[in-house]
Amino acid sequence: MEIISVSDLKIGMFVAEPDCPWTAFPFIFQGFVVTSPEQIALFRQKCRFVSIDRSRSLNEHYAAPRHERDLPLHAAPITGQRIEESSGKGELFSANEKERRNLRRRRFLDFLHSQDDNEQACQLSRELADVEPRYDQLTTALQHAFETLSEGRDVDLLTVREGLRDISASLQRNPDAVMWLLRLKQRDEYSFDHAMDVAVNMLLVGTHIGWRDMRLLDLGMTGLLQDIGKIELPLELLRKKTDLTEAERRLVHSHVASSMEILMAHSTLSNDVVLAVARHHERWDGSGYPRGLKFEQIGMAAEIAGIADSFCAMQKDKPYRSALGHQEALEELHNLRGKKFNPTLMEQFVQCVGLYPIGTLVELSNGEVGVVILQNRVQRSRPRVVVMLDADKQQVSSYRVIDLREPAHAGLRVAKALPYNAYGLAANDYYLG
Repeated sequence: MEIISVSDLKIGMFVAEPDCPWTAFPFIFQGFVVTSPEQIALFRQKCRFVSIDRSRSLNEHYAAPRHERDLPLHAAPITGQRIEESSGKGELFSANEKERRNLRRRRFLDFLHSQDDNEQACQLSRELADVEPRYDQLTTALQHAFETLSEGRDVDLLTVREGLRDISASLQRNPDAVMWLLRLKQRDEYSFDHAMDVAVNMLLVGTHIGWRDMRLLDLGMTGLLQDIGKIELPLELLRKKTDLTEAERRLVHSHVASSMEILMAHSTLSNDVVLAVARHHERWDGSGYPRGLKFEQIGMAAEIAGIADSFCAMQKDKPYRSALGHQEALEELHNLRGKKFNPTLMEQFVQCVGLYPIGTLVELSNGEVGVVILQNRVQRSRPRVVVMLDADKQQVSSYRVIDLREPAHAGLRVAKALPYNAYGLAANDYYLG
């Protein structure tokens, strides 16, 4: 932390603590990035000094928490033959294809671990090694919970909560590791993958705004369980491609009540989780359901759940729309601030998830396509990218890493973020066969 005079406070600095109580301010959050002259004026009215966190500040006000060597990552060639796509019919993926996909994912994880000449990459590798078995334990426990609940049987959610505790701790140390595992260990099951996506994004936001301990764990549990009531809806209704009738829409909305009924039977869940699940489809302008609540009536946990749920859903193929890229989804969601979503919370969400987070598929200005493997903490728009397709959109034969911050790549930039399935890459999980 660094203590500065309020006269030196600038837009882009992260204020961790003022020298007077936070209650003296009308701000919702205790700790945030300054984004307007009005916020600076308020600090200058109320106090003389503030503590700022350079590691959470933006642009020229950012400073790394520890020294980083700015060295390029080594590219690692792929060994072995290219894996042919499954020709099996009648199911999405054959057993052999799932095994082969897991091998490709494992190979890419091993590649990430092999990056050892850059401090940020070393930190990521160490965190991946620590959290991967814990992540696997959580997904196994969650899968068991989903299956048990779908059979109408009681389930102990304590194992799931303990798994979330490990994930939450990892996100606070190095959020990139869990985000990589989220990309690399998808199970090709929409409801399960979506629950994990939402929970991790909610934990990210909660950590960003300063939530800790039980409050943060409850936020993660809300993300995992908010749509559990959909297990009681007909599968054909969830897959319907045409507009829903009014009766069908009411039936879909009923999943909130079903979720409540399921969750209230579990004494190990806090009331805060149940309440957030009940309200995560409510919207800032009162247009949500089931009660049409608005503004502060909704509650911050439910508001975070609504934003994360919408954001993650936009990036997945749905029966009625194709997946959006990370940037497109963020822009669409940001345009709804002050309407569907709390504008202040939306600004924090945008700051938290960033432009090109790790695992984002991007197209470069030279036409090549790759996946972001490390964020640039100083220049967020210039990440490190592993090239997957050449300029003609043909798959490359080995890993080639481009660090957009290096002088050699000064003329290259990210042209746009892409949906996860752009150019057919979803079939190969991006990670080269």
